[in-house]
Amino acid sequence: MRVTCDTNVLVRAAISPTDAAAELLSRIVTVHVVVASQFEFAELFDVLRRPRIRALHCLDDRRIRRFISRLYQLSAIVPLPAEIPSIVPHDPKDNPIVTTAVAGQADVLCTLDRHLHEPIVRASAPVTASASRGTPNC
Repeated sequence: MRVTCDTNVLVRAAISPTDAAAELLSRIVTVHVVVASQFEFAELFDVLRRPRIRALHCLDDRRIRRFISRLYQLSAIVPLPAEIPSIVPHDPKDNPIVTTAVAGQADVLCTLDRHLHEPIVRASAPVTASASRGTPNC
């Protein structure tokens, strides 16, 4: 199965290696193919360097880069079009994530973001899966 993980899932995995998101990511990379884009890695780097988030994971820039580099090596990287289509009406910042899933022919988009569950998004994207706020799943 080809799986795209939303940045919010990847951030949670970096914050706590024992969190459900980290366990999920570990299972995905072991059995499935992670589909990602350069956009997603850039966003992940940016989010993990924010002071509020850094206080949660306590990683310095070198360890953040190592986390992202390992994920990059385990992923199928897909190019995104120069112009990202508008798919997510209530949160356009999520358009590149959905576009990554579509471009990478992902079977599942794993997220905690409720905007990605809207019918208009589901019509354009692979199956979007999540559970409770604390536990993403696919």
